[in-house]
Amino acid sequence: MSRTYDRPISIQRINETTETWEDAYKVHASINKTKADNQYLDAGSIRSKKNLTFEIRYFSDLEDISYNLQAYRIIYQGVPFSIEDYDDYMLQHRSVKILGVSY
Repeated sequence: MSRTYDRPISIQRINETTETWEDAYKVHASINKTKADNQYLDAGSIRSKKNLTFEIRYFSDLEDISYNLQAYRIIYQGVPFSIEDYDDYMLQHRSVKILGVSY
């Protein structure tokens, strides 16, 4: 089945000199909810984190993300997502699934 990459996202990289986030790539993704969202207690109120899988077409610059997960994040609909996992299935270089967790 063919994927529809119809959701615009920004992949940002931290600039270590200025410690600010800068756009590295603007791509389109197929987005899917993963397991149940996490809930945790923070200062007496219940907060939840949203877990989404962003599937995008492979291009070689994405490989840097797999080695530097902490240096990148995803912005989707104005919400930042930390990158928790990167999966290039069997290194086929067709598409990449990135697990994002909101914060």
